[in-house]
Amino acid sequence: MTTSVTAPALLRPEDAEFTAAVAPFVTTLTPRPDLVVAARSPGDVVAAVRWAGAEGRPVTVQATGHQLVSDLAGSVLISTRDLDGVRVDPVARTAVVGGGARWKQVIAASAPHGLAPVSGSSSNVGVAGFCLGGGHGPLSRAFGTGADQVRRIRVVTADGIERDVDATREPDLFAVMCGGKAGFGVVTEIEIALHPVSRLYGGGIFFPGEASPQVLHAWREWIATLPDEASSSVALLRLPPDPSLPPPLQGAFVAHLRFAYLGTAEEGAALLAPMRAVAEPVADMVDEMPFAAIDAIHADPTEPMPVWDDSATLSELPAEAVDALLAAAGPGVDTPLIIAELRQLGGAIARRPDRAHDAVAGRDAGFTLYALAPMFPPVAAIAPAATRAVVDALRPRVDGGLPNFQGLASGGRLGALWDAETLAWLTSVREQYDPAGMFRTVGLR
Repeated sequence: MTTSVTAPALLRPEDAEFTAAVAPFVTTLTPRPDLVVAARSPGDVVAAVRWAGAEGRPVTVQATGHQLVSDLAGSVLISTRDLDGVRVDPVARTAVVGGGARWKQVIAASAPHGLAPVSGSSSNVGVAGFCLGGGHGPLSRAFGTGADQVRRIRVVTADGIERDVDATREPDLFAVMCGGKAGFGVVTEIEIALHPVSRLYGGGIFFPGEASPQVLHAWREWIATLPDEASSSVALLRLPPDPSLPPPLQGAFVAHLRFAYLGTAEEGAALLAPMRAVAEPVADMVDEMPFAAIDAIHADPTEPMPVWDDSATLSELPAEAVDALLAAAGPGVDTPLIIAELRQLGGAIARRPDRAHDAVAGRDAGFTLYALAPMFPPVAAIAPAATRAVVDALRPRVDGGLPNFQGLASGGRLGALWDAETLAWLTSVREQYDPAGMFRTVGLR
């Protein structure tokens, strides 16, 4: 190892800083790599990759640990979480983002310029991993996937070379990284487009759980009326008795309607009126908001926890599919699930960029289906079966999945998310840049 990677950037399991350096957001697994390189600069990444290549060691990469699907045993883990710089160019409407930065940093840097990124439902997620896996969020129906926003990637490939790739420089490598998710190198910097968005009309409406059949069936018909500037999802939530929640939601079973609209509040209220009329809400939190408050729409958890999740994309959502979801996770069902969710896709997500190949999976899907259960005793033993039951209930409509929603349940399914031609292309480019398979991937090699 060269002198650019030194303690405390170089950590072994016996070191005091090791546990904090490998700590993931999803704590179901405990990472146990042989060695951690806590990169402070792109030079540290280059040195680590060259050393691993010379030693014949496999390499894994982690920024935030939101999608940990193995314990990383036997690998050299390159942690990029400290590569978190963000530079915004308000004239070009772009942001140059370090490989370990989170969306909250990009949002904070963009907001003073009246700009916003196509980020996910939680600003705690890492930018690079989100974009490399496609990336879907409240602005995606209006502007496309996170991968569609990428203008340039700086990546250290398996030969230890740091490359700037874009649509004209090594375009195949650039294209596979915009959606192909993993196995191509270590991202040290990524440049993304920003959009002139400073506010929106959005938030969540919590309906009582017993009204969830009416809410889900109404939602299924209502979303067909929405313009691309609007997006929505609906989730069956079994909330904990958490005192930080509003009293009506503590320990409650609710149907949570999520809504985001880029037009005026008056237009948004008119669009939302049919859903507000379905049932008396427990809480209605939809209103005009600055984009910087976008986390309030989904209100995703902010603290690490052990979970088991499963997911799929759906080709369509007929009434019988809603009934099947309700039978698996609706009122009266004894289940450890925290969430069973449907998200609307379509709009700009379905519009392919002007590239020879497109690595984004699930563009033509109509919906995503997602289920999550905690891995705390005593329900940990039944959590995998509970999440699988939700996906199996809608199996006739399942047409694939999204890389960023592949949790522990994915097993070796990641490669099945692309058609045979696209997968062959991804594999060919991966083998061109990493012929020895240094960068570990799950279900792709």
